[in-house]
Amino acid sequence: MMIKPKDKYSFGILAAILANIPINILDYIFYALDINQYHMWHIAASSYFKTQDTGTIPALITGAITDYSTASIIGIAIIYLLYFTGTEYFWLKGLSIGAGSWLFAFGFILRKHVSRIDPVDPGTNLYHIAEHYLLGFLIAWIITKYGSKLLINDSTE
Repeated sequence: MMIKPKDKYSFGILAAILANIPINILDYIFYALDINQYHMWHIAASSYFKTQDTGTIPALITGAITDYSTASIIGIAIIYLLYFTGTEYFWLKGLSIGAGSWLFAFGFILRKHVSRIDPVDPGTNLYHIAEHYLLGFLIAWIITKYGSKLLINDSTE
């Protein structure tokens, strides 16, 4: 199967969705092993549902939509960063956007009590920071590998 991206914005979303699939699988595994206390979908759902309802099907669907929407925004940011700055050190650029998204989500948004779940245990926090770094890296890698034609900046000076 050949991926033929048509535009940057849509491909940033697609790359993020693809990268977020293994991230969510890992998240579930670490949650099932009780290494992290909350799956990302629980944290996301708690912005809309009571804490005790975050395990329900409607809450998990809402959490998944929120999680993939957030990943899509990260993907859009990464593709435009790579477009404007080039693909040199793409992995570092992806890691930096992943780190920034974690700082914003866990360091600012959750501390402002937007979400009813605010994880403070080391396992959950360490897992989710690693998850955000990995997400940024994977998105940047997918974009660089499969969307390189979209990253050609025609405005040479």
